[in-house]
Amino acid sequence: MLVENILVRPLGNGQVSLSWTSASDEVWSWIFLNGKLVCGPYMAETKNRSVTIPVSTSGTFIAEVHDFEDETVPTAITETPLVKPQIAWNAVENAAAYRVYHTIFDNGQLAVASQTAPGYAVAHEATATTMIAQVPPMGMDRMEIDCPQTLEGRNGRWHSFRVESVDQFGNESENEVATYFAADLPPVPNLEIARDTETGRLSFRIRLGV
Repeated sequence: MLVENILVRPLGNGQVSLSWTSASDEVWSWIFLNGKLVCGPYMAETKNRSVTIPVSTSGTFIAEVHDFEDETVPTAITETPLVKPQIAWNAVENAAAYRVYHTIFDNGQLAVASQTAPGYAVAHEATATTMIAQVPPMGMDRMEIDCPQTLEGRNGRWHSFRVESVDQFGNESENEVATYFAADLPPVPNLEIARDTETGRLSFRIRLGV
């Protein structure tokens, strides 16, 4: 679980204090800085937690705290772009394979899908669903793969995923759709400088790229 109540306090000499409140005093905390693990697993046996980490305060940085009930190492959000999510599901006993389906919504808004058959058509501004991966069983209770394709996220866009188990006869299950919102990074701004020929004054304008 991602902790969203982090308090950041600079201490000087390149040290920063991170404080937060966990949901339980029995969870393990993992602390990431700019996508890199700097502390964890950290068990404080209290909900109110605090760590001191070395970090340069001359620029910006991204701090993340993830809480888990076991010592499973989480993945930092900043390590995986929003357009390349991780897809995970619970394994199904006797499954011969898993099929991962993906749908993109053209108007950038979540629409209602009709799951009538594999490769089903989706109503309301959505394209047809496509199978993007077929994954063999790996002998684990939890299956995980990185999305095999980069998602279109210009201006923010809704996608949906579903994972179906397939038995030895090719019969496929019918699971609910899991929605996902992809967003590209904003375009790089351009600085425009113009000089007034009469007064000689300079004017500055920041324009976002197309």
